[in-house]
Amino acid sequence: MTVSSLSKIILGVKNIVVEKVEIEECNLDSQLIISARPHKRDMCRCSVCGQKSPRYDCGNGIRRWRAPDFGTGLKVYVEAEAPRVCCPEHGVVVQQFPWARRHSKFTRNFEDTVIWLSLHLSRKAVAEYLRISWDTVGPIISRVEKELSANNQPLDNLVNIGIDETSYKKGHKYITVIVNHDTNAVVWAAKGHGKTVLEPFFKQLDVKQRSKIRLVSGDGARWIKDTV
Repeated sequence: MTVSSLSKIILGVKNIVVEKVEIEECNLDSQLIISARPHKRDMCRCSVCGQKSPRYDCGNGIRRWRAPDFGTGLKVYVEAEAPRVCCPEHGVVVQQFPWARRHSKFTRNFEDTVIWLSLHLSRKAVAEYLRISWDTVGPIISRVEKELSANNQPLDNLVNIGIDETSYKKGHKYITVIVNHDTNAVVWAAKGHGKTVLEPFFKQLDVKQRSKIRLVSGDGARWIKDTV
């Protein structure tokens, strides 16, 4: 396996070009830095709508995104130039990156890991385990929920799924999350919890998609059982 292939596995994306990988010493701690860029066909796309747009300027230069740790605790970052584009619809915005959501300092698979852990651990425990600030957990959950609500995520081939709710802000604001156990990916999310929140997930599945589901895990809540 090449270094480039391994880097793509670490970042959880395939459609990128890995230019350089190096170890950086920082405050007596080592970090793995993956220098990458989108494929040419994915360059200069609006980070809001994904439309190809003219390059506007170089933005604020090189940016870094935190990725999941490698091995027993080596912090991993992906870095890349972050030019701005001029989208006909959304104006001047930073270009889209395959490995990260808009306005995020973390990679997609890092944020998906935060979501999964938040279903089982407190915000403090998630932050301590992933070595991030506790007040970044809530914004990550909100960002993923917003994306999943806006996009029509592929829901084919769901066989083993997990359903749970977690709080993400003060005042007991909840979000219901569904994960694909076979891929460890978050496939659906919605604000709130309860039967009326969960029912729309199953209603949007067609007969074939529903018939493929064989196992549903949950915490024993009556609203999950009744909906399933």
